[in-house]
Amino acid sequence: MAEDVSMTDAPSKAPAQPATQTSTSFGKRVRTPKTQTLANLTLRNPLWTYIHLSLVSAKFPTSYPNYPPLDALTAHLHLTSALSQFLGLHGAAIPIDILELDGQDVWIRIPADDRVGFVAAMGGWVGRGGEGWRVVGWRSWNADGSGRDGGRDLFGD
Repeated sequence: MAEDVSMTDAPSKAPAQPATQTSTSFGKRVRTPKTQTLANLTLRNPLWTYIHLSLVSAKFPTSYPNYPPLDALTAHLHLTSALSQFLGLHGAAIPIDILELDGQDVWIRIPADDRVGFVAAMGGWVGRGGEGWRVVGWRSWNADGSGRDGGRDLFGD
């Protein structure tokens, strides 16, 4: 009779060790790091620019004790006026997100493609009352998204 080879005992394989453990020649288990880099991602073209502006006025110097604080509506009107005077209809169409107001300081977010024209428009604008914008700084990334310092440390203030 022919011998049945399909039923022969195959050598049994030892169960595989977990991916986080390896064994050494001494029989001790050594843990390998559990973290793995699945993918690296570099954002080269940010969508937004974060700008810190300060409103300066000839009427009220900053040392004036009763300097009226800037509100969101007035800030938006001044920003839009500066943009429309410098860039026309294109400037008026730039979307502006006012992130924070603190006295005469304003932190805003605009599309990154419009940063150059926006900064030029703010630096060259003088309103009817002699007020103007001073560009304190800008960044491509909002490093302080939590708002713990209200964005002041974003520009090193």
